[in-house]
Amino acid sequence: MTAEAEILQLSLDKFRWKTEGDIDRIADPFDDDLVFIHITGHQTTKAEWVRQLRSNSFVYNRIEQRAAAVKIYGDTAILVGKADFTVNGGSVYKLIYTEIYTRKNNRWKLVNLHTTSTY
Repeated sequence: MTAEAEILQLSLDKFRWKTEGDIDRIADPFDDDLVFIHITGHQTTKAEWVRQLRSNSFVYNRIEQRAAAVKIYGDTAILVGKADFTVNGGSVYKLIYTEIYTRKNNRWKLVNLHTTSTY
């Protein structure tokens, strides 16, 4: 499997785990120093985000990916995608997102996630 295919699959797996509520699996590919910038501009860490998911204050009901592309730069991968996120029982957000991964100990870790609304 190419690195690009590996990242695309990891991103899709991450979406599936979110909708299934499998928080431990979601947390695993997140780097401990993850920076997540939400559509509101609010920034959270991995620990804060995982806490919100575990407390069900933010629930992913459905995620439908519309497009995604990956570029690899050595041990860094940048994925840019579009998806419809249905959360908290019905609110739908059409988002453009950027995921930045780095290879650590021969595993891809998500170090930055930035979302913006509407595409």
